[in-house]
Amino acid sequence: MNKKTLPDFQTDWEQIVIKALSNYSSLSADERIWYNIQCLIADVCNGGLISHYYNSGANHNKETIIDLETLGYPDIADLLLQINKLFPNGEPSVDIFERNDAINSWEDDNIERDYWFAELDEYFYNRDEELEQALIYHIETKIVK
Repeated sequence: MNKKTLPDFQTDWEQIVIKALSNYSSLSADERIWYNIQCLIADVCNGGLISHYYNSGANHNKETIIDLETLGYPDIADLLLQINKLFPNGEPSVDIFERNDAINSWEDDNIERDYWFAELDEYFYNRDEELEQALIYHIETKIVK
């Protein structure tokens, strides 16, 4: 039996992205889970958890945390909650420029923070494949039948 991967759903994914970019609030709860979790996975795999914040994924950080919990990954949601504490008022701005300004204001040579981020990334990478399979199951059972 061949396990499916996210690229197996590329055509449907493209439609979700178009819908999300034109009117994010029009996504169904199940589509939102797909969009937020796949964006998170892609961001993290392209530069660690901080990439979620540098890129547009964190525009929907609150929803991503909720969606991780809905999928059964409160531990990964907690990684984001921990990072959120670094931002003013304990939450990242929904504005990408404000978020990046906040990130850029952090000390450059903070070895302890860099080590902490590396630990969080390693934790995510150890759960990444399982999270992706849970997302694929969600896609197959809730969206693409």
